[in-house]
Amino acid sequence: MRSLVKLLVRDRELRVFGLLFFLAGMAGSAAIPLVPLYMTRELGASLTEVGLLAAAGLFKAAIGLPLGRYSDRLRSRSTLLGVLSCWMAVGWLLLPAMPGFWSAAVVYVLGLPFIGAINAQIFAGLTETLDRRGESRPATITSTLRGGYSFGYVIGPLFGTTVAALAGLWSAFVVASVLYVLLAALGFLARLTGGHSSAHREKPAASGKSRLWPLWLFAFGVCLVIMGDGFRALYLSIYVVDGLHQSEAMFGALVSVAAAVEIVVFPLVGFATDRLGARKVILAALGIAVAGYTVLATSGAIWQVWLFHMLQVLVFTVTIGLGVTYAQRLVPGQTGLASSAFFSAQTAAMPIAGVLGAATVGTLGLPGIFWIPAGICAVCLLVFALSPTPVSETARPGAATKEAV
Repeated sequence: MRSLVKLLVRDRELRVFGLLFFLAGMAGSAAIPLVPLYMTRELGASLTEVGLLAAAGLFKAAIGLPLGRYSDRLRSRSTLLGVLSCWMAVGWLLLPAMPGFWSAAVVYVLGLPFIGAINAQIFAGLTETLDRRGESRPATITSTLRGGYSFGYVIGPLFGTTVAALAGLWSAFVVASVLYVLLAALGFLARLTGGHSSAHREKPAASGKSRLWPLWLFAFGVCLVIMGDGFRALYLSIYVVDGLHQSEAMFGALVSVAAAVEIVVFPLVGFATDRLGARKVILAALGIAVAGYTVLATSGAIWQVWLFHMLQVLVFTVTIGLGVTYAQRLVPGQTGLASSAFFSAQTAAMPIAGVLGAATVGTLGLPGIFWIPAGICAVCLLVFALSPTPVSETARPGAATKEAV
C-alpha cells in the first residue's frame, strides 16, 4: 500500500486522473441537492411538480449509452469530456435565468444530463491508460483514485450550500458551472486517448448484439442493487428522525461518517480485488448487502442503523469502485460503452426506486420497506453466483497487456 501511495504522488498521469475524479465529484454534487429547494422556493413549484424531476434520470440513463458507444470510436476522449463538461457549465448558468418551473425543468433535463456520461469517460480513459502501461494492480489504483470522487462529492455540497447561504440559491448553480469549466479545461489538457487510438486495445469480442447480453444483464443487476441506495435516500432520514425519534444531527452524522469511511475503504476494495479477483469480491458484497438490509428491515434501535450504514459502505464501494471495471471486462475493447452502461444503470435506479417505493411504502411501512432491497440483492447474489465467469477474470489483471508489450 505504501508503494501505491508513492506511485500516485509521483506519477503525473495518475495525479491528473485523481484531480479529474475530484472535480467531477465536486461539480456533480455542489448544486444538485439544492435544485428541489430552488424550484419550490424561487419558482413556486409544487411537491408533485418537483417529484417529476426524478423522471429526468431515465432520460440521462438513455442518453449515456449511445455516447459511450460513440466514444469508443474516437481517437481522444478529451474532446468529448470537455464538450460535455462545457454543456453542463452552460446548463447551470441557464437554470437560474429561467422565469418559471417548466422552463427551468426543460433546462434541467436537457441542459444537465451528462453527469454519468462524464464519469464514464473518466473511468474509460483511466482503464485504457492502465492497460497501456501494463499496471499489475489496476483495481487497486482505480478504486483509490475513485475515492477522490467521493471526497469531491462530500466537499461539493458543503461548499455549494455555504455559498448559497451567503448569496442565494442561484449562486450555488454558478459554483457548479465554474467547477465544470475547470473540469473541461483539465479534460482538454489531459489528452485522454480514446479506444480507437489505443495501441494495445483489445478487439471487441463481436459486433453482434448477442455478444453484449452479459453487459446488459450485469447493468440490469447493478440498477437493481443501486435501487437500494434509492430507498435509503428516500426513506432512511424519515425513519431515523420520525421513526426512531433521533435528531437531524444524528442522521447527518450517519451520512458524514459513512462518506469519510468510503474514502478509506475504496483502496482496500481494490487491493482485495487484485488479490482475490473481482467476482469473489462482488459475491461477498452482495452477501453483505442482503445482511445489511435485513438488519435495517428488522431494526428498532439506532445502533442497528449504524451497523447497516457501515455494511452499506462496503457494498457501495464495491459496486461503484469495482462495478465499472467488471463491466469493462465483459466487453473487451469497448470501455466507453461498458462504463456508460454502468452509469446509465446507476442513474436509472433512483427514479425506479421512487416509483416502487411510492407503490409499496404504504403497505410495508418503515422499516419494512427495506425488505425489498434485501430480497432484490438476494436474487442478484443467486444469479451472479450461477452466471459464467468472464474470460478476463481467469487471468491476472494486466497480464495480457504485459505479454503484448
